[in-house]
Amino acid sequence: MEEETLKQYLNEYYRGFTGFELEHIEDFTKCLKEYKKFNLEEYEISHLDKDMLFPPGDIKIGVRDARTTKRSNIYKDILMDTAVFTMKMGGENVKRILETILLENSQASMTTQDGELVDKEKGAITNNKEEGVTTNNETEQKNNFLRHYLLLFYKDFKGFEEHHLDDFTRATRKNSRVNLAEYELEYMERDLIFEPGKMGEGIINGKRRTGNDIIKDSLMDFATFTMKLAADTTKKLLEIVYETLQKRCAEKNAAVEELQKTKNELNSMMAKYNDYKEKIDNLEKEKKMAEERIKKLENDVLKLNNSEKKTVTSEISTSNHVT
Repeated sequence: MEEETLKQYLNEYYRGFTGFELEHIEDFTKCLKEYKKFNLEEYEISHLDKDMLFPPGDIKIGVRDARTTKRSNIYKDILMDTAVFTMKMGGENVKRILETILLENSQASMTTQDGELVDKEKGAITNNKEEGVTTNNETEQKNNFLRHYLLLFYKDFKGFEEHHLDDFTRATRKNSRVNLAEYELEYMERDLIFEPGKMGEGIINGKRRTGNDIIKDSLMDFATFTMKLAADTTKKLLEIVYETLQKRCAEKNAAVEELQKTKNELNSMMAKYNDYKEKIDNLEKEKKMAEERIKKLENDVLKLNNSEKKTVTSEISTSNHVT
């Protein structure tokens, strides 16, 4: 996949987080400051679409550390709740991107012909008024595609709590912050959209001065790291999807070419058949005309014979009469 195309999709991914600090970090911060449990399940239901793979409030593939007892450390709990919510929102953004790619790929396999849409892959012709109608099988195929790649997306976060949570928890409890730029460079490839340690002002509250609220800063830092780690995964995922679809497209094109070749051969045979049929029809007509001529000649001969018989009979009768 070309870098510019990849950047377009990653920009779309980040746009899904617009307003994140104002709309969500405030809620997590309030709970942590009040030392209250955050109800992540209800929060997800209120703010996110239903996830295709996991229930609200969790990602059950080892994202959280199974050795940690929830509620034993409110700092860890809410930091991790923030990360899981960010991952789920990231999954939602990735799902939309994958749906866009599927739609673009589907449209690329269609050509317009005499006001009708021809699906190259299926060889089916659909009227424009039926455009957009999908079968249950197509919907299931699409959902299986989405589930497969979303699972790969979430699997990349396995061990997240074990590897990252303590670093941000310690900093928060010490009233300090993780050096996000250095931390990003250590754990992920360089982001194609934002510089290390930076995030778009549409996602963070650009009007708020950092340093005045360490808890809010730390939560936003952790969310930013999670977003960028997810973006790194998304980039790899999109490259896999692109290669897979390119391969499928090449296979489809090869199949279409083979079908076209077979169609051309059939058309050639049909043309020969029509040519032979026309010749046979002409011969049949000539045969019929010949048979009609023969029958006419036979009738003429019969009439002539009858006429000759009458003449002979008449002559005999006349001769007898004279005698």
